[in-house]
Amino acid sequence: MKSLAAACVLAMAVAPARAADIGRDLFDAQCASCHTLTGHSTVSGPSLKGVMWRKIADLGDFRYTVGLKAQVGSWSPGRLDAYLHNAQKFAPGTDMFWNITDASERKAIIDFLAHQ
Repeated sequence: MKSLAAACVLAMAVAPARAADIGRDLFDAQCASCHTLTGHSTVSGPSLKGVMWRKIADLGDFRYTVGLKAQVGSWSPGRLDAYLHNAQKFAPGTDMFWNITDASERKAIIDFLAHQ
């Protein structure tokens, strides 16, 4: 019985680490070619360090499109999900062309970004 309890505790501890790894891997594969996590934007995309709850189109070192500048509010999980699912629908005219249609992949990336 003790070994079963220990196995359950270990599984619960490992699951979040695996989820973070999945989010990191998806970020690296789908986002990192344009975005950094360093706090410094690139010509292609704003830094996503601290993006969760940050005001939309608010970094001074990136030139945002009119479509994103027109958005009010902050990047919540729901707004990030909508943007990643269909960036052009969320902010018409945005330069972001990459859409992530798989809901579980979007969730993993958003969960990863929430801790950056």
